[in-house]
Amino acid sequence: MPRPRLRRFTCLALSLCAVLTLGACDSDSQDIAARNAELFEDGVAKDTEGGAFRVVLSSRDGLEVGENSLVARVGFHDAHDPEDPGVGIPGADVQLDAYMADGSGVVSDLRGQYLGDGRYEIIGLELSEPGIWRFELSIAVGATIDESVAFVFSVPD
Repeated sequence: MPRPRLRRFTCLALSLCAVLTLGACDSDSQDIAARNAELFEDGVAKDTEGGAFRVVLSSRDGLEVGENSLVARVGFHDAHDPEDPGVGIPGADVQLDAYMADGSGVVSDLRGQYLGDGRYEIIGLELSEPGIWRFELSIAVGATIDESVAFVFSVPD
């Protein structure tokens, strides 16, 4: 009879380990996001994951809890000059998804309206609460180029 009890104990122990491990992974990814978070500064820039585009974000009022708008300038990346914003890209499909690191706030499917010189205005960015927010911009040009870039910001109270 000790075998079923041992099996039951082993199953419980393994289940507990799995739950603790998954919880730790969630916590680790939130910690990494928090460490990479920065306060929004006008002109913050990054290259897309594939390196084709340079994305520069700007906003008149910064980022805060409530209604926000951003301008994303999308330019062809110059590998020889990482500070150069590149030649502006017209006619791109620019989409923003934003969510909190802990999963409590989500804003999705915001589309950029073309302003000229590779600039796209994104309006309706409603940030529901302060904390760590991840902004994922997807940029598609024609049927062949589809890249993304992520920014992680700390939104103050």
